[in-house]
Amino acid sequence: MSVVGPFIREIPVLARGSVVLAGVFGALALAPAPRPVAYRRGAEAAAARQGPVRYFHPRWSPDGRRIMFSANLENPRRLDLFTIGVDGSGLAKLRDGAHDGSWSPDGARVVFASMVEGDLELFVMNADGADVRQLTSDSTMDYLPSWSPDGRRLVFVSIPRGPGQRHDLHVMDSDGTGRRVLMETPASEETSPRWSGDGRRVVFATNRDGNWEIYAVAAAGGDAQRLTNDDAADNAPLFSPDGRSIGFVSDRGGARRMWVMRSDGSHPAEIPQDGVASPAWSPDGRWIAYLGQADGAAGVFVMSADGSGARRVTPVPAPPANRLGRMRWLAGCWELRTPQRVTLEMWMPPDGELMLGASRTVAGGVTREFEQLRLQARGDTLVYTATPSGQRETAFRSTETSDSGFTVENLTHDFPQRIAYQRRGADSLIARIEGPGPGGPRGIDFPMRRVACTAP
Repeated sequence: MSVVGPFIREIPVLARGSVVLAGVFGALALAPAPRPVAYRRGAEAAAARQGPVRYFHPRWSPDGRRIMFSANLENPRRLDLFTIGVDGSGLAKLRDGAHDGSWSPDGARVVFASMVEGDLELFVMNADGADVRQLTSDSTMDYLPSWSPDGRRLVFVSIPRGPGQRHDLHVMDSDGTGRRVLMETPASEETSPRWSGDGRRVVFATNRDGNWEIYAVAAAGGDAQRLTNDDAADNAPLFSPDGRSIGFVSDRGGARRMWVMRSDGSHPAEIPQDGVASPAWSPDGRWIAYLGQADGAAGVFVMSADGSGARRVTPVPAPPANRLGRMRWLAGCWELRTPQRVTLEMWMPPDGELMLGASRTVAGGVTREFEQLRLQARGDTLVYTATPSGQRETAFRSTETSDSGFTVENLTHDFPQRIAYQRRGADSLIARIEGPGPGGPRGIDFPMRRVACTAP
C-alpha cells in the first residue's frame, strides 16, 4: 500500500482570541475562536485532512498500546482529544475542545491545551479524563506541551503579546509552578520541543536562520546547538527512545519523509515512506506513528521503524455527503414569461459541492439583464453568489435550507439582502428577493416554471 499524505504546517499564526489550524487544505477554527488564522508556511506538517476531517499530533501511551491524537471527528469546527488502540480498536474521546495531548511518563495523567476566554492555556487531567486542573493562566498563548522523562517538568511553546510572530520555549514544573524561559529569539519562532531520554536536552525547530532547521539546547538553558543545515525545511524533531538518534521531517530528498540522524546532527538518512507528518516513535523504538494519507483518506498511521508495513490506525472516514443533493430539483431551465419580457434561468446539476447557474432577461428582442450564479456547499452552509451584469459579485449565506428550497442572506448588501427559492410542485418555483425600500421593507416574487433547455 502506498501511503502518500498532504501536509499542513505546524507553526501557527495566532490572533488573540482565535486559533486556526490550517494549511494547503483551508482553515479550521478551534471553538470558541471567532475567525480563522492560518498556519504559516515553513513548519512541520501538524495535520492531515480528508474532506472536513483533520488529525493532529499522534502520541504513544507509555505502554505502547494506545495512540492519542486530536481531531475534529464530531464537530467540524472543534478539535477533541481521542485515544485509539494501536490495532485500530477502542476509539474513545477523552475531552471536548482539547488538543496537543501527551501522556505523563507513568501514563497516569495527560497534559493538553485548550482555549480559555480567548487564550490558549495548558491543563492536566487524569488519563481517564477526570480531575482537570488548569496549569497556566496568563496573557500568553501556551500550547504543544511535552513531559520530561521523569514526569517532573513540562516544556511548551508560548506566544507573548505584541506584534510579530515570536514563539518562545518555556519550561515549568508539572504542577504549573516554576515557569521560566528556556529559549527566546526576537523576530523568530521556536516550536515542537521534545525532551531527550535522559531529560538533559530539548530538541526543537526554529526559523532563526531564515529557514526551518533543527536545534537542541540544554534543559538547564544556555546556547542552542544547530543540528541541521539544509535549504529544505526541517522540522518536527524528536529523540529516539534510546537517545542516540533524532528524527525529523524534511522534503530535502524531494518527497516529504521522516529522516533520522545521530544526536549530534551527523549522518542524516531518510526513511522510505512518503507523506509523513508529525511522527512519534513507540516507547520500544520499533514503530513510528504519523499523520498521512492513503486511498484518498487521511488519518493516523503506523509503520515499522524502517518505513515498512505502513497501515492505517484510525477509521476511514465516510466520504463527504453532497450537501447540495437536496437542491438537485433546481437543476434545469426555469422561465418567467410576461407580455413585456422573458427571463430564463438555467442551473447545472450539483457535483463537487457546486451548482453553476445563469440567467438572462430579454425584452423587445434585446438582452436587458444577465447574471452569473453559483450555489456552493461550505461545511453546513450554502453560499449563493450572484454576479449581475455590470456589477461586482455578492455572496449570500444560507439561513434556512430544506428539501424544497433555501433562503440566503447578506445584510451588508443594499438590495436585495435576502433571496429565497421555494419549490412549488414538480415544475414550478417561486424566487423572492427582499430588502429595504424607500418606504420600508420591500419584496418581489418571481414565479417560474420548468421549461426544456433545448432550443425550439
